[in-house]
Amino acid sequence: MDDVFAATIDLVRNAQQGDRAALESLFARYLPRVRQIVALRLGHRPSEFHTHEEIVQEALLNTFQHLDRYEERSEATFRNWISTCVVNSIREHFRKAGTQKRGAGKVRLFGSYESEDTSAIVFAGDDPTPSAIVGRKESIDRVEKALLGLKEHWREVIVQRLFCEMSYAEIGAALGIRDEATVRKLFSRAIAELRRVCADDAES
Repeated sequence: MDDVFAATIDLVRNAQQGDRAALESLFARYLPRVRQIVALRLGHRPSEFHTHEEIVQEALLNTFQHLDRYEERSEATFRNWISTCVVNSIREHFRKAGTQKRGAGKVRLFGSYESEDTSAIVFAGDDPTPSAIVGRKESIDRVEKALLGLKEHWREVIVQRLFCEMSYAEIGAALGIRDEATVRKLFSRAIAELRRVCADDAES
């Protein structure tokens, strides 16, 4: 168990005993990134997913209350696990409620937590960054559009590597790929295609 996840366990235990401050800390730590992962997995732009905020918060709260179902012990796989749980909960909610009721009228459990922009996550370390080349909003729109246009298995490996921050070995285990080199190649191809689409869009 890594130190970050050990701290998470302590927060969860305190929250389960009614410590509101611990629960707030959990949401501040995980909600922004989980919201982005969930949006991408459901085929939505993260920057436009705020209309479903209360559903995401409810699903995340429910996931924290069932931490005993999580078996691995790393921060990255935990982020992937809670995001998967939230996705499944939201899909079930949509199935029962119908699309016309999505995001309608409920009070949020917690305040709003801002997410890091998608382009900064995907192109971290680039020099210059996409946001330095074009306006921040244009950069975010371009990257999100490109991500949603990728083949699903390419988008998923990008989500697991860059948003969940999983190792190649962890991604391989999640995707059922034994050869770590194959996972590296899959990620490399996905990023190359994403860059190509973003560049084509910028030139058009």
